[in-house]
Amino acid sequence: MKIKHTFFCSFLLMLFQIQLVNAQQELRGKISNYTSGPSQIESFDRFSAISQIWGEVNEEGDFSIILEDNFLEKAREMAKEAQGNAPKGFTVSFNTVSESFACPFEEVETKVGDIVVSGLPELTLMDEMGNPTNGILYAVSSSGIARWLFTYRDENVSSGYYLEFYYLEGPATVKRECLLETYTGAGEEVFEESTSIDLELQTGWNIIRYGIEEVFTPAAGKVFPLKLTVTRLEKLPEDLLWIAVKE
Repeated sequence: MKIKHTFFCSFLLMLFQIQLVNAQQELRGKISNYTSGPSQIESFDRFSAISQIWGEVNEEGDFSIILEDNFLEKAREMAKEAQGNAPKGFTVSFNTVSESFACPFEEVETKVGDIVVSGLPELTLMDEMGNPTNGILYAVSSSGIARWLFTYRDENVSSGYYLEFYYLEGPATVKRECLLETYTGAGEEVFEESTSIDLELQTGWNIIRYGIEEVFTPAAGKVFPLKLTVTRLEKLPEDLLWIAVKE
């Protein structure tokens, strides 16, 4: 059986700004409580552990990440390298807009002409010895949401948001409402999770906000998201935090 592997090229407290530099967008910030010495910001191919360098952090915690205007070309090169290291039977490919913003457990049929989506992958802060000891980086409204993401949503969640950075090869519009019946694990207790997706996506880089507007507290066990929203932002929120979560 042939298995398709989808390639998506989808923080210690940081202040953040974004600006245009030589026809490229550059993420610059400062890790406000950084004490780990110089680090590199890297991502890793899941099959070979070959790394890609995205930026650097200096001893004061200042960092920058270049968001290239021709990012899809770079992403395709990364995908080609990943395919060369993939096990037999795996196909490395890109998500489309329809797939990236589908409702949970929805089967999406990819059509000819669908807009391809790539973006920033999971980013790791590497120490001076090249070890991934300085944390996984998240753009969030609170450290609690960063921890929730780090544990693959296995811990309590609170109201707030997190951001992801997507690159599109063309404009696209996505508007849909999703409902998901969810069991809490406390006997037969069930609730309905709702997600509202309202996106006017542009060619190039897009800042996507995943909002957790309300939560559901069950009779026992962890707190769940209840009402979620997915929207595009023109600029970064003033209350944005970047958190690095470690084991």
